[in-house]
Amino acid sequence: MSTLPKRSELPKEQTWNLEALFASEDHWRAALEKAAQSVEEVKPFAGRLAESPQVLLQALETYYTRMLEAMKVAQYASLQLSTEGTNPHFIRMVGEARAVVAALAAAGAYLEPELLSLPKETLETFMQAEPGLAVYRHYFEALQARRPHVRSSEVETVLAAVSDPLGGHSATAAAATNADMQFRPVEYQGQTLPVSHSTIGELLVHESPEVRRAAWESYADGHLAFKNTLASTLQGSVKSFAFQARTRGYASSLEMALAVSRTCGDNIPKAVFDNLLATFQAHLPTWHRFWRIRKKAMGGQLRSYDAPAPLVPSPKITFWEAAETICRGMEPLGREYVEPMRRGLFEERWVDWGQNQGKRAGAFSSGLKGTFPYIFMSWSDDLFSLSTLAHELGHSMHSYFTRQTQPIVYARYSLFVAEVASNFNQAMVRAMLLREAPTPEYKLAVLEEAFSNFHRYLFVMPTLARFELELYQRIEKGGALTAPFLIERLAELFAEGYGGEVELDKERLGAGWMNFSHLYSPFYVYQYATGIAAANALAKDVLEQGEPAAKRYLDFLKAGDSVYPLDALKIAGIDMNSPEPVERGFAVLASMVDELERLVDSNLQTTR
Repeated sequence: MSTLPKRSELPKEQTWNLEALFASEDHWRAALEKAAQSVEEVKPFAGRLAESPQVLLQALETYYTRMLEAMKVAQYASLQLSTEGTNPHFIRMVGEARAVVAALAAAGAYLEPELLSLPKETLETFMQAEPGLAVYRHYFEALQARRPHVRSSEVETVLAAVSDPLGGHSATAAAATNADMQFRPVEYQGQTLPVSHSTIGELLVHESPEVRRAAWESYADGHLAFKNTLASTLQGSVKSFAFQARTRGYASSLEMALAVSRTCGDNIPKAVFDNLLATFQAHLPTWHRFWRIRKKAMGGQLRSYDAPAPLVPSPKITFWEAAETICRGMEPLGREYVEPMRRGLFEERWVDWGQNQGKRAGAFSSGLKGTFPYIFMSWSDDLFSLSTLAHELGHSMHSYFTRQTQPIVYARYSLFVAEVASNFNQAMVRAMLLREAPTPEYKLAVLEEAFSNFHRYLFVMPTLARFELELYQRIEKGGALTAPFLIERLAELFAEGYGGEVELDKERLGAGWMNFSHLYSPFYVYQYATGIAAANALAKDVLEQGEPAAKRYLDFLKAGDSVYPLDALKIAGIDMNSPEPVERGFAVLASMVDELERLVDSNLQTTR
């Protein structure tokens, strides 16, 4: 196949059911207009929150209800654009929706400053007088904890109004990356293999080293052609967040990122971040040993583009076979978990998994209270795609239970706990596949998927976290981010992780920062590492303890933003204040490295 199909050519079953969100674009536009008009419904409560409990409740309910409606409008446009990044019509739709959301946020910017002006005693009296306010208790308490960092009503209005332009850097980077970037195709055995965001994952695990090399170089070179543009957009994003942190009186961007989430404060101690980086660096020898074993297995030579290459071919598995496998792997959580997940996979079309022209890179889960928890990915018939689907289903089921259980104000959850739920699913399904492995080759293929996952979340992501921290510190000290600096520094950090066992193409390896839109969400990436550590510990508990641990886990999924994320994890049985969960994550990695060495040595002895 020389080219990918157009979006319109994909079979319906490979696409998500956006009609369940809006039946047509006409319905979407009517909702957009309604959302724009609702800005006026939010304004009349300004200056009146102290009048009575009823006025306060009405103000909160009006704002959250109207914002939810506007966010659904934005979600529809964003989901459309993610599947056709070159479509100017969808780009316009996203812009229109973002403007309405920003206007609504600006209209409601008085809420938090006015709430903070109310004495705690008044809020307590109001909650006792109006039962409908009681649900907001955690929100009120979290807001009080942020009191030193909430500015005057005028400043908050300005900050809300500039959220759209300040957030535009990621949109610029996405346009350059998903719409304008071009990649050389790979020629292989008379075939032309297209290189794109949706095919690169499959090409990097191709059986041919030449295909892997050519694809890796093509993908890196496509990004390097935009290195100065993307360095500028990343610098703009870092500066924007640093500006907001400084304006709100935080000591650093990191401090603000650890403290704040969308609704309630995350309240993550800095020690959690510091513990992760310290534990990661202490366990780099485990990764060095892994690379040595891989190098031995690959004939004594390991290059940058071979890092994701499997030692054995992945068993072929279709989307529908993978869906059934995941449902079986999650059976220890019971029918309450598996039945809605099965409906989403087989009946309600939560997942957009076909490959088409213009489809953006990566995978994600996206939804709101009252919508499906949609999943975006590009399917290849292998265990790596199965793992991705399991991961995104973890996010979607977390969203499903949170939104089924919590009111609008708590119907989201922190990014910190999000990566626990996603990696938990992968750990559960992987454990089943390893138990059922019919041959050593199959077990090795499952381990290869596991190493791919751990490589991304417990090697690449903590490396990026170290890199990101340096970027913010550099900007906060008045420095600048240039493409040469970004490329050189990231290459140095990866070289440290490879421990001299991998031959490096430093320019292309260092270009990796352009592959991660996560860097436009400040201090997001470290949470992948804490997430995979906690997830594997929880999966072990569920598999060993059964129903009691499963119930704790489901209660964790239902908590949403109603408690701080560290408290949510304590419901499940994990204390992230200690480095112990990250140590347990590296213990799992070390045990898999042991098994890899045994299988590799056995295979080498057999072939001699």
